Amino acid sequence: MDNQLQKDMWNGRAGASWVRHNSLLEELLSEPGRQCMALFDLPASAQVLDVGCGCGNQTLDWASRLDPSCTITGIDISQPMLALAEDLKSANQSSLQANVSFVLGDASESMFPEASFDAIYSRFGVMFFADPTAAFAQLRSNLKPNGQLGFVCWQSPALNPFFTAPMQAALTVLPPPPPAKPGAPGPFGLSDRERTYSVLSEAGFTEVTVEPLKLELSAGADRSFDDLFQELIQIGPAAALIAESDPALGEQAKTAVYETLGDFYAVGKGVRFEANFWLVSARR
Repeated sequence: MDNQLQKDMWNGRAGASWVRHNSLLEELLSEPGRQCMALFDLPASAQVLDVGCGCGNQTLDWASRLDPSCTITGIDISQPMLALAEDLKSANQSSLQANVSFVLGDASESMFPEASFDAIYSRFGVMFFADPTAAFAQLRSNLKPNGQLGFVCWQSPALNPFFTAPMQAALTVLPPPPPAKPGAPGPFGLSDRERTYSVLSEAGFTEVTVEPLKLELSAGADRSFDDLFQELIQIGPAAALIAESDPALGEQAKTAVYETLGDFYAVGKGVRFEANFWLVSARR
């Protein structure tokens, strides 16, 4: 199945928003990615692929950890996000050890020769495939024999107030969007543990493990709530709903979100959200 809807979204509003707020989003979301990195047992001179690398922060984090004999390739469908990735690579060149490259493309398509990589990693980049089983089968073909797949993805929205609290507040004012089909491409496309296990098994992976990870996400400890809110109101599903609404209702919704997010803020600590993820690992 074609991922064109995702390509359009991440080369449009969603990608532009992530680029604008990359620093805040990395402050919030870097730790689950690092927890996922710890899953890997890499061979010497490892060739690593970072799927859905976005603005390249995690790719560059990998490159600062790997030795100079290693190579890491970041792939993403978003041209604006990869443009920032290249800028960040240039700005952080002195701290990078492994060779880094970025590729514009869809990892569910045949982008690389078979058995190119020792490891495939992803932080929140593999939940958007229109046909996840076919996509993971393609990724499996990119791994060398016994190569490792590892990724982190979100558990259900109910366990992640970072997403749900702003949306619930906005919905006190705005009409709800059409309900998402369970398992549809999006942040929660792999939120069901059993389905994720089945998808990877059907794609041919072995030694599949899907383990829970609970963390507290935090950001903005040195910022006022009003300053932080100006960014938070521009990211996530509530932001998209407000942007597409009648302007007068949108302002009312922003006020409702402001009041709700205030409950997650403390002076000197910033905003803090309990968050629940799946840490997933498998072998070719």
